[in-house]
Amino acid sequence: MILRKLQSLKWLNSLKSFYNHKIYSRAMVAFAAVFFIIFLSPFFIDLDRFKPEIENQIQEKFFIKIKINEKITYKPFLRPHIELFSVDIFENNKKDDVYIGNIYKINLRINIFNIVFRNFNITDVEVVDGIIELENNYFDNFFRNTDSIKNLKAIKVHNLDLKYSSNKSSIEISDINSDIVFDKGNLKKFDLTGNLFNLPFVSKFQSAINKDKSVGNLSIKSNDLKFYFDANLIDINFIKNEFSGNAKIRFANTLSTIGLNNLTLQFNFDLKDEHVDLKNILVNSFLYKGDGSAKIDFKPRLAFVTEFNFIDTNFKKLSNSNLKDYLVHNRLFNIHEDFYGVFKLNFKNMVTNHNLFSDANAIIVVEGGDVHIKELNLISKFNDILKINGRFITQNRETIFFFNSQIDLVNIRNFYKNTNGAREKIALLPNASFSGKMKGDLNMRKARVVVNEIIGNSNKKFNKNNLNAAQEEFNLRLNKDILNVLDPRIYSFLF
Repeated sequence: MILRKLQSLKWLNSLKSFYNHKIYSRAMVAFAAVFFIIFLSPFFIDLDRFKPEIENQIQEKFFIKIKINEKITYKPFLRPHIELFSVDIFENNKKDDVYIGNIYKINLRINIFNIVFRNFNITDVEVVDGIIELENNYFDNFFRNTDSIKNLKAIKVHNLDLKYSSNKSSIEISDINSDIVFDKGNLKKFDLTGNLFNLPFVSKFQSAINKDKSVGNLSIKSNDLKFYFDANLIDINFIKNEFSGNAKIRFANTLSTIGLNNLTLQFNFDLKDEHVDLKNILVNSFLYKGDGSAKIDFKPRLAFVTEFNFIDTNFKKLSNSNLKDYLVHNRLFNIHEDFYGVFKLNFKNMVTNHNLFSDANAIIVVEGGDVHIKELNLISKFNDILKINGRFITQNRETIFFFNSQIDLVNIRNFYKNTNGAREKIALLPNASFSGKMKGDLNMRKARVVVNEIIGNSNKKFNKNNLNAAQEEFNLRLNKDILNVLDPRIYSFLF
């Protein structure tokens, strides 16, 4: 009897288990069916109907107008997304459409339910192959509108060419590949590679929160240029466009720019919306070391104002080939006309080939594409001084230096006796003081000087014949080599 009851109970449990398993199996099948219906349903939806909604949302998030030229397609793998092909880009907030670029393909990773229920919320964007030209304050507007981008999670970029113009200057970056991550409307991190003016570079950014402040690290390096930049950001504010921290810049010794070989810069910076202050700048290079400060304004034009104090500067290390390249072939004077700069430079304990001057100070102004030597004072150990001011004008591939100069020597013979000049010629120089002024212009490429005026001791002005003779003597000694102008011994005939 008991055995029969046990067998009956066992049968009932088996039946119940089978029944429950059957319900579970049906539920799983039903769930799988619903899932696949939803997963595949976008194939049966006319996605082109959603073009206006997608175009409007991209405009709200990215502040550009777009026009999707081809049919929108749905791809379920590897992650469900829709593809937009041949997307034209136009400026935002313009009465007429101003074309600024085209993107071959944009992938929008959108939740399937957003597609089914027509509730688009763009969070992940992938850009593939494109050319875009942006201008003015595009990125300022983008980062300040946190409400528009607060749901944005990631942007992937593959092979994008970007030109950004602002205040009559422009930057071109080609072959951009990047992964950009956002967190609640803030830039979290990015990895970026590209070519800046055809020079490959790599840049990385990572942010974090420290005591209610956004902090981070930014690095930029170009192996071809041997340029390395690393910044610790101790306060980041994308909304106000304000950043502060400290940074280090290093140029490797292959950079063939005057005085920048093997250069290291360390400084503190405070970046505001329209300018950046650089403080406690430490400079160290193969040529000089020193300290200084600088301020860079971005609006209404790019302006650079700085003051540096250098010690133990060894100008003997400058190669003649580099000097000629920059002085003669206009590379030093190829400056954008909208750039403005003021450079105050002080040198102590200089080492030169001719050992005539130990100290120097200069005020140089760059404006309208021209270089103005407002003041250049070269000072010897005996307090002799050579003062020069003038302006470099570049036209038709020729650079002319229009100059005024004045030299005051305590003792002519002492001034030259420490040089490597011929002893017998130095012995013939007078043991007396000298004061003189000269005005003229110098063709940098042809190394040809035109002397307009020479005034010697006691304000004695050279007459026309003596002026012509002095001019020919100068040009004979220059011998068509601009570097000879750096050797004050060529002026000894005046004494």
